[in-house]
Amino acid sequence: MQDFVFGGIEADPSRRLETERARWQGIRHFHEIHPLDPKPGQPVTLTVYVGENVHVNRVSAYVTFDGAEPAGKRGLAINGMPVEFKRVDVHWQPMIWDYVEVWQAEIPGQPDGTLVQYRIEGWHSRMAGLSSWSREMNLEQAPETQTLYGYHVDELAPPDWARHAAVYQIFVDRFARGLKGQPVKEGWLSPAELSQFMGGDLLGVTAQLDYIASLGVNAIWLSPIFTTSSYHGYDTVDFYEIDPRFGTKNDLKALVKKAHQHGLRVILDFVANHTSVDFPPFQEALKDPESPFRRWFTIDPAYKNGYRAFFDVASMPQLNTDNPEVRQFLIDAACYWLREFDIDGYRLDYAAGPGHRFWSEFRAACKQTRPDCWLVGEVTRAGDFLRTYVGRLDGCLDFSFTRAVRRFCAGNSSIRVSQFAAFLRRHQIFFPSGFSLAGFLDNHDMNRFLWVAENDKARLRLAAGLLFALGDCPILYYGTEVGLSQPQGKSPHMEESRHPMLWGDKQDKELLTYFRWLIEMRREHPALVNGDMRTLTLDDERGIWLIKRVHDADQIFVVINGSDKEQTVELPDDTFENLWNLQPVGQTVTLAPYSLALLRPT
Repeated sequence: MQDFVFGGIEADPSRRLETERARWQGIRHFHEIHPLDPKPGQPVTLTVYVGENVHVNRVSAYVTFDGAEPAGKRGLAINGMPVEFKRVDVHWQPMIWDYVEVWQAEIPGQPDGTLVQYRIEGWHSRMAGLSSWSREMNLEQAPETQTLYGYHVDELAPPDWARHAAVYQIFVDRFARGLKGQPVKEGWLSPAELSQFMGGDLLGVTAQLDYIASLGVNAIWLSPIFTTSSYHGYDTVDFYEIDPRFGTKNDLKALVKKAHQHGLRVILDFVANHTSVDFPPFQEALKDPESPFRRWFTIDPAYKNGYRAFFDVASMPQLNTDNPEVRQFLIDAACYWLREFDIDGYRLDYAAGPGHRFWSEFRAACKQTRPDCWLVGEVTRAGDFLRTYVGRLDGCLDFSFTRAVRRFCAGNSSIRVSQFAAFLRRHQIFFPSGFSLAGFLDNHDMNRFLWVAENDKARLRLAAGLLFALGDCPILYYGTEVGLSQPQGKSPHMEESRHPMLWGDKQDKELLTYFRWLIEMRREHPALVNGDMRTLTLDDERGIWLIKRVHDADQIFVVINGSDKEQTVELPDDTFENLWNLQPVGQTVTLAPYSLALLRPT
């Protein structure tokens, strides 16, 4: 079946070439700093790339350290200090069949707590005309458009508990309702119902905390619960109130308190990129050209809707997070829920929208309010760009892992086991230790894994095994553990992966038992969280991968059969116990098609 995984054009094979070519136009910084997460006193190297359509012989950054916005012109600082770049290299870039210049500059080390802000300008000293400014937004914008860059100097780190987190994602409107946690509805929603409120609420989540805790997870992530125009909540009307259709502030306090008693952290979904069209400041901005709220948005007839919007969706106008008032409003709102409701962190929707400078300040403020909060961004991109969020956020959702595991396990497998193994090894090396890469099989913005796998639960069990035995910070989407699928693929106007949770006899109890076992194994065996991975056997022809994971005294052997045939795998000279059935295992283990075994030396 044709798969769909939410993401920008970088995830669309038909547009990757276009996207890559655009990277090398103008002056681009790509938020490239070294070190990635500057500590107090460390100098920071900035790198910029000058593309084919720009001819410069001078590049400067205008830098501030006191919270004021930097400004300058042709090497002279109007606000802040100028830092000169030097050309250090020239690259041949086949994507544009031309040269790209590499320039670098160094910002002196700063004390703990400093927010470093800068803008980057390039110009030719013997040429008249406008300067070129480094920018990360659409290249169709005017040449004078400037990106405000920034980073925060600190000793902040992701909380220790996040490393061992197993998160359960709940789509509040579709999970459970009322004091008794009743089902939202039996069976599939009709196309019309998919875009309507179906009655799930905070009381329903609270009522089902025993079930959630029984899974073995230690955190829940709730879809947006603030005042909203739609059932999904990703268009916020009021950042300080809970939508009455989801409940009250007292309901949230009760949920958090009871969740903590169950050993469950509570993570809220926070949208900083855009709002509802009904957001009062946006309505005022539309009606009054003189309103100060005009500066909170980008209102311009050049845009499809007359204003910049999230993916051009008219109901979701995009915030201008370069505006200091917008930044402060969003940060104050986030800190309010951390401080007043004792929540444990945020999943940050479309974190690639607001700039890195925003997230640097946002993270510092949230950590000051609650030092052990966990801030995980939804950034669909991969590689170098994803790594730039190190030090700006605690971690990001791992869409690369999702795509890889779906390609390997679901439907018509398009990568071999050796390709998956190579990806995973390189992926882990590429990102620094401690940065949370929150892996998942599916979520509310893509087809459910089980549907893509043509409802083959063996493939689902294999994928889940890879997530919990090899992934980092696993996230389990509600219903996946009990066999919730969808009746058809995602359409352009609705998310088929948002059908109601299955309860009672509707649940696949055998599958549920398997998921509980996987989560228990991850919780009980440090090797599955922190263990080094050593490949002992890798066989593409048979689809076999044998891995040894070791952390201190804990050793686990992960045996994978990614083929459609039963396979027998030779083991090292040792005796083992199969952790699924606690049976002894000799020198070989036989695996069913699309299956995984966890073995412990005895």
